[in-house]
Amino acid sequence: MIKTSLQQFNLTMRFFTPELYLRFNSPDPSVSNKADEDWESAIREYGETLDKIRSQLPPEAGKLADLCLHDAGLLADEQAKEFLSPFRFSPAMEILSVNHQGDVVVLIYQLWDRVRKSPSPSQWPFSKHRVHWLYDEIDLASPHGSLYFHRVFLSDGRTLEIPFSSVFIHVVPLSRSAKTTGDS
Repeated sequence: MIKTSLQQFNLTMRFFTPELYLRFNSPDPSVSNKADEDWESAIREYGETLDKIRSQLPPEAGKLADLCLHDAGLLADEQAKEFLSPFRFSPAMEILSVNHQGDVVVLIYQLWDRVRKSPSPSQWPFSKHRVHWLYDEIDLASPHGSLYFHRVFLSDGRTLEIPFSSVFIHVVPLSRSAKTTGDS
């Protein structure tokens, strides 16, 4: 049963959880209608939480919070290991790349801890092929606002919890002609 399977994996999401997503997509109208109400509450609660912490986010983390990557196709999820440079210790980095509305969006995180990845539940009822971004949450990891979490829920049921101190967002258009206006 799915409920048993869900109890076996670590849910890192606080608001847009895999469990709520499953209930929202239930074929039973009584379950899905209740989940719809819970989903609206989660949207409202996350918005209120984000409003409270927004002033503590650096500009790029604020941009990340405003970036809607829903349904973006996951292209790559890579972690660069920590290394020692001649000048200083450099922490590990996480790099996520997604295809979103004709652009490749690359998120480069400077990590302050290891990335936690919850595996897909064995009984996940949705496709595990062509993984795409469902929902994400930004949160403070420290009360002073210098350490952050980015939690990402993917369509194959996996969740990522990315502990970062800074993030860089780079957008690469896939089609130059679709993004420019011609000089005719």
